[in-house]
Amino acid sequence: MTASTLDHPRYDFRTASAVPAPRARLASLVIGTSAAATAALLWLVQIVLVDVAARGHGSDLREALTQWDAQWMTLIADHGYGGFAYTSDPAEPTILRSVAFFPGYPTVVRAVAAPLTIFGVDDATLIAAVVTSAAASLALAWGSAVLALEIWTRAVGHEAGLAASVAVSVVATAVVFGAPMSVVYWMPYSESLFTALAVWALVAMVRGRFGVAGVLVLAAGLTRLTGAALVATLAVAAAVELIDYSRRRGTLTPRPFPCAAAAAPVVGSLGIAGYLAWASDQTRSAGGYFAIQDRGWGSGWDWGQSTIGWISDHAVGGLSDTTQTGYTISAWSMIAAAALCVVTLWPVVRGHLPWQPWVFAVGVAVIVLGSGGIMHSRPRLLLIPISLIALGLAVLAISAAARTTGWRRWIIAAAIMAGIVAWCALGIQVSVTMLVDFDYGI
Repeated sequence: MTASTLDHPRYDFRTASAVPAPRARLASLVIGTSAAATAALLWLVQIVLVDVAARGHGSDLREALTQWDAQWMTLIADHGYGGFAYTSDPAEPTILRSVAFFPGYPTVVRAVAAPLTIFGVDDATLIAAVVTSAAASLALAWGSAVLALEIWTRAVGHEAGLAASVAVSVVATAVVFGAPMSVVYWMPYSESLFTALAVWALVAMVRGRFGVAGVLVLAAGLTRLTGAALVATLAVAAAVELIDYSRRRGTLTPRPFPCAAAAAPVVGSLGIAGYLAWASDQTRSAGGYFAIQDRGWGSGWDWGQSTIGWISDHAVGGLSDTTQTGYTISAWSMIAAAALCVVTLWPVVRGHLPWQPWVFAVGVAVIVLGSGGIMHSRPRLLLIPISLIALGLAVLAISAAARTTGWRRWIIAAAIMAGIVAWCALGIQVSVTMLVDFDYGI
């Protein structure tokens, strides 16, 4: 994590690109199309399998995709905070529970649903939620491909050609949308919108576009509490840029003061800080936002005691029934997230992986693993660190194959393909199990 990473010609976008504009636009279109097609294919497979599993349980696809937090999201989109009854305790105002859900996703859903409502379309809010999640997922697919190509450039030392760009885009999208619990990206949950904003904010940070990064982080902070990790990442990136500016002062190549870098963390923090202030004011009689989180879901910082206890109890809990299976999956998602954060520290230190996505992934993992709450929702909450870090490792594997020749290249390529297929099979199986077979909230 040094300022020198910003000096790489691919990452310093203060200089003009040597790639002609038409060629760059064509490459961008190919990358986006490849990523979107891969995401759509995996979505189709997931939806078909979820539908089959749901029907086998006497349910249907709609019920499977609109349970748990999806109900909160659509109700808030329809009625706002506290404008409906959705608690088991009639004496508890709904706003005390509803403020736990950030307004970014419901607000977008409400805006998309507005014209449908005007024309009297049935299920306007649900349709709008599906459209919002699908659009955000496609944006996430494109952003994941672009981020993967940034990693490729760092690992190989030059930009990928068209064929390599397509390969990297497809693999990156498969890693993200084939990850365990990735089905949530297509549900009326905020994961797709938040992760899309986060990934594009990371791309902006890696490229040194701090103004864009600040706005995207602000929006992400209005969408999920884990936006705090993104704000912290932006603050570190801005500090690195300011240190680099200070180091170059008085040299033969002075640079203007990086005003955008200085302002970006302030702008980025406004979303999450503003909402937490409002929510705490609305619920001050009950102790504020974090007290509501603890009261409603048992969420609160406990230095990882709940995580350690859960892993101890359920990592080898067996697969005797669907409940135990879900508990075991949750335990191993925690182990996997922690392990991935640790094993990728060295590639980050060596500069093989950009540090910005790693810092964000570790930040999210620390927030989730260091807190209590509903432990069987951990596969969903840890989806970001697991998929982001796995994406980086996949790109490093592809770059290793590209640097070899002859039969070694084909062996590595075959191993990568087999690994991606196994990853997607595992991820889809976990998604179906947790969404349909498991009896508790995800």
